[in-house]
Amino acid sequence: MTEQTRYRITGSLFLLALAVIFLPMLFDGDGVPGVVVAPVDVDFVPEAVQRFEEAAPASDFAERVAELRQEVDEQGFHLETGTRIGEPVLSVPDDATDAWAVQLASFARQENAMDLRDKLRADGFEAFVTSYRPPGGDVLNRVAVGPFLDVSRAERLQRELSQRYEVEARIMAFGS
Repeated sequence: MTEQTRYRITGSLFLLALAVIFLPMLFDGDGVPGVVVAPVDVDFVPEAVQRFEEAAPASDFAERVAELRQEVDEQGFHLETGTRIGEPVLSVPDDATDAWAVQLASFARQENAMDLRDKLRADGFEAFVTSYRPPGGDVLNRVAVGPFLDVSRAERLQRELSQRYEVEARIMAFGS
């Protein structure tokens, strides 16, 4: 028997087996019987909702959002601190200050602030930029290094940065 004949016989047997399996399904008049699903009990849904409410207590999220909207202007700056929401707040230090930062400069153009920040980071300092808008003024982009938990370390770094970058660095209170 040649190889071609063997392939033809094998193929024919395969097609015959498929026909024996599937042809009765096609010509069966009833087909597959449907499944009848019982109606859902209406009391089940409120019970599920009640269990969910017990597991997830009521939230005051909407009230907190409303309160936050009263504290923030249309551009996202906090009305009291002048700092954009989500960014570190730099302010004048007082007796209650726990963390400090060294502010090197303020820029009207954000690109200038980013350039100085990148230069500081390349020199190994933890620099960041924070946006600040004084009341009635334009947005300033402040470049600072920090935070520090020790004021003496911030003072040493203030002197070093002032000399190295030829700026008048200031020590600021770091907050959120």
